[in-house]
Amino acid sequence: MADINKEIRAILEGHLTNVADTPEIAYENVSYVPTSGVPYLQTMYMPVTRKPAVRGLNPQQRYDSLFAINCYAPEGSGPSEADTLAKNVIEAFEAVTSISSNGLTVRIDYAERQQGFLNSPWYFVPINIACYAYN
Repeated sequence: MADINKEIRAILEGHLTNVADTPEIAYENVSYVPTSGVPYLQTMYMPVTRKPAVRGLNPQQRYDSLFAINCYAPEGSGPSEADTLAKNVIEAFEAVTSISSNGLTVRIDYAERQQGFLNSPWYFVPINIACYAYN
């Protein structure tokens, strides 16, 4: 069976572009220089496991992964801008959400927000989205 991580990443990144008030997005391994004072999102796709969904010959494979999104806002203006970005992302990737494209469905297991961090000249809030798909 073919590895579907590339397709899963594309579905998740495509869904992210539809989030309300989405600022610019810094994708993995793509050169990006943030504009000073302008919020942005940074993504990272992390495959976790690929395992048979059932026992037997030629079983369907379950792919579990994490989609990490950092919500960046300029430092010094309080946490509300990054918090709003995080809220919008979490709402778009709410648990039990199903996102389909080209016959593949990615299901969201959970979306969680972590504590915000100051990384001058930015303040950012990390989001982790756990998801799975079958092939």
